[in-house]
Amino acid sequence: MRTLEEREKRERERREIVRDAVAAADRIILEGSDGSNEETNFLTSMVTEKMVYKTILPFVADMTKKDLVD
Repeated sequence: MRTLEEREKRERERREIVRDAVAAADRIILEGSDGSNEETNFLTSMVTEKMVYKTILPFVADMTKKDLVD
C-alpha cells in the first residue's frame, strides 16, 4: 500500500497531466480554428464529444456482453 505522501504525489502528477492535456487541446483547437467564437466553440465541443464517447465505450461494451450472456 502506498504511503500518504506517495498518493499525494501521484495525485499532483495526475492533475498536471490533465492540465497539460487540456492546454494541448486548447492550443490545437485555437491553431486550427478560423478564430471565430463559433468555430472555436464548435471544435471544442467536438473534441469533448469524442472524449466523452471514449470514456463511455468500455461501459457500452460491458453492457453488450452482459446482454449477450443474459
